[in-house]
Amino acid sequence: MRKLSNTFLKCLKSGFLSEITECVKRDHDLNLEIRDTYINVYYKGNSLLKLAEVGSLLRYKAEIHKKFLEGVNISLDFTEDTVPQFVANIPFIKENIIRHGQRSLELEYEQMIIRANNFEPRNNTEYFIVDRQYTVKEGRFDLTGIHWGMHGRQKNRKASVCLMEIKFALNSDIQLVHEQLARYYEPIKNKAADIAVEIETVFKQKLALKLYDQPIERLNAMNTLTFSRDIKDFQFILVIISKPFGGI
Repeated sequence: MRKLSNTFLKCLKSGFLSEITECVKRDHDLNLEIRDTYINVYYKGNSLLKLAEVGSLLRYKAEIHKKFLEGVNISLDFTEDTVPQFVANIPFIKENIIRHGQRSLELEYEQMIIRANNFEPRNNTEYFIVDRQYTVKEGRFDLTGIHWGMHGRQKNRKASVCLMEIKFALNSDIQLVHEQLARYYEPIKNKAADIAVEIETVFKQKLALKLYDQPIERLNAMNTLTFSRDIKDFQFILVIISKPFGGI
């Protein structure tokens, strides 16, 4: 299950790892995702950092692709002393990702969608992104999130889980996307409640880390949301990117 321990979450929120969290909050080109006992920080769809909890003694081990560490000399054992060194080198790691990273417009659009819905409060969106690259038995969804409609937007409401696929309109596989979604439906139907619980857990931990830039009244209400466990309330969303016009 995608979830961080209370110790890891507290360290990211107010301990020595909070420098990383604050950096992500300042730089909307970065995207922090919660995994099963570890986090990933993404830049342009590439993992800039994988950070895992090691044991129970506030020890954290980083993984960064060696290509992204070109010209960078930092410790991968993250402590109170070494985290500032990593944060100071993030611009250089980003430059290496631009030079050596996987180039995928779909991945970059994923991050743009996350940014537009989670970090632009003036958009007043009805959709909030919770996770990316969410795996199910038959494959994985590009993004997961929730739909929280504007009408009746109050505390203690029930939100709908959203599972999203990102496709370029001119890609040949767009013709088969209905078959892809049909393959996903059966395994999801049988574990809808578990999926909703997991996504709700990640959502609440991201709220605790203040990874949603929204007005305080909206954030307070978001903290009271629950996610429907009923597959009938799930939304399967296809996001088509029109490549010639650069729009969604």
